[in-house]
Amino acid sequence: MKPSFFCKIAPEGPFGLDNFAGSLRPPPTEVSAYTLSKIFPAVSVDFAQELCSEGTKQDRPSESHSKSRSQPMGDNRSTASALYQTAEQFHILVDSVEEYAIYLLDPNGNVVTWNTGAQKIKGYTAREIIGKNFACFYTADDVATGKPQRNLREAAQGGHFRDQGLRVRKDGSTFEAEVVLTALRDAKGNLRGYSKVTRDITDQIRSREFEAEKIGAQRASKAKDDFLAALSHELRTPLTPALAAATYLEDNAAKLSPEFAEDVQIIKRNVQLQARLIDDLLDLTRITRGKLRLDVESCDAHTVIRNAIETASSAIAAKKLKLSSKFNAKERHILADCIRLQQVFWNLINNAVKFTPPDGEIAIRTFNDDCGRFHFEITDNGIGIERERLASLFTPFEQADPSVTRQFGGLGLGLAISKHLVDLHHGTIEAESRGRSFGATFKVTLDALPEGAGKTDQASRASKHPPKPLRILLVEDHRDTRYMLSRLLTHFGHHVLTADNIRNALNIISSENVEVLLCDIGLPDGTGYEVIAEAKRKQRIKSVAITGFGTEEDIRRSKEAGFDLHLVKPIDLHELQEVLDQVGAERA
Repeated sequence: MKPSFFCKIAPEGPFGLDNFAGSLRPPPTEVSAYTLSKIFPAVSVDFAQELCSEGTKQDRPSESHSKSRSQPMGDNRSTASALYQTAEQFHILVDSVEEYAIYLLDPNGNVVTWNTGAQKIKGYTAREIIGKNFACFYTADDVATGKPQRNLREAAQGGHFRDQGLRVRKDGSTFEAEVVLTALRDAKGNLRGYSKVTRDITDQIRSREFEAEKIGAQRASKAKDDFLAALSHELRTPLTPALAAATYLEDNAAKLSPEFAEDVQIIKRNVQLQARLIDDLLDLTRITRGKLRLDVESCDAHTVIRNAIETASSAIAAKKLKLSSKFNAKERHILADCIRLQQVFWNLINNAVKFTPPDGEIAIRTFNDDCGRFHFEITDNGIGIERERLASLFTPFEQADPSVTRQFGGLGLGLAISKHLVDLHHGTIEAESRGRSFGATFKVTLDALPEGAGKTDQASRASKHPPKPLRILLVEDHRDTRYMLSRLLTHFGHHVLTADNIRNALNIISSENVEVLLCDIGLPDGTGYEVIAEAKRKQRIKSVAITGFGTEEDIRRSKEAGFDLHLVKPIDLHELQEVLDQVGAERA
């Protein structure tokens, strides 16, 4: 005998769905035929009525007895058996769902059924919640404004209602919920109650908020980078004529009165310092974005150090410092980015110069350890570093003491950038000091190439060629930069044509034979990329971008556009001369 549970319903309320759909929990009574047909739409109301009337009998006919009846009734019995199994599977399915709270409400909003997911999400057991009004799931503010009953009315009027917002668990905690509330009506259209499906979307909300914050941070970072790039361009451009003029005057100091010669050095030193501060800001941006790239080659560390000393020589002379050096390292060739390595040594030398009083002493030495590694040490008798501040010395914007910034200036970026550059070279950098007024020692350790390896360095690579006069087109919209570079290039023996915009530049390219194009990127009527594209199309020409935009992306774009070299403002006059000498040698 099969149990007649598939046509039974819990004694209270319009729904026995929880019991009907496969449950053997509370004692059942009849379910309406219409309710049955709504759960299983394939079953007609008439047949559902027959099934329900059959289900009220004390005993169900045996299978053999059903086969002896007429064929239609046999079909009905088969359908009833399938319905029984489907209902049981339906209940198991609903009750096993843990990610969704699935339950029914009566017309007043009282809870009628409760599944496992509802218990997991909301914290109530079926015994605790069935019979209570669903308003207990809303916050006090929502209840006060009548939101629970308003949601029921909207579902009743529209058939269903979707909502998203805070809901309350048994323990009083809240969660973000996504809710679908559906009105259930009988054959006559009378409201019998509601089905309610609730999903906890707290994690999804947090994930979306995190993604939104991440996107916002990325946009802010890009905006910052764009701002720094634009700021760099605007700050670098006026430095170019000042540095070019100061360099030229310094090279011709013999023609000047001694009092003016010192003034020229002051001008040049401060222009270079300003350019270095701009470079530090951009380097920090590249570091934080992981876009600082190394061009690795064999470098003679001693040559790199001497170049760094030469760069800092005017500052050393200005403070009348005594600089001693002992280059004892035999294995001094390093696989490194020579320019970046010089930046590290210059930062450490400049740091010592800055914090050493006039007439003070700075000592530089190099040596190899037992493993053949290259060691660089620089020691000064300056203000020293407090022991507790040594740990944060290589942190961006940190200096040994807040008063240091006021007294000595600077952004506190040099050491942070130096550490990152040394890390990229798989080396170490450290600082030592016995405390305030005891000076400081900075040490850099790098892997060296075996002795005799990598003899090619920048000194041997920079082969000198006699200068050859070149026909140069200078495209620059900044008047002072255009005037100063044109004047100096002419002084060096070159024939210089100038243009301040794209239109004038293209006219010259079309009518004149140009060997070298020196072109700014940011122009009033477009970009230098348009100029180089047209120039390369019309004639064989060497091209150099001269611009205040100096990020890795800027350099990549200029190379892709067709520029052979990319020089960042302020243009170093000696570097520009070397570039032109190389071009002249190639054309000789």
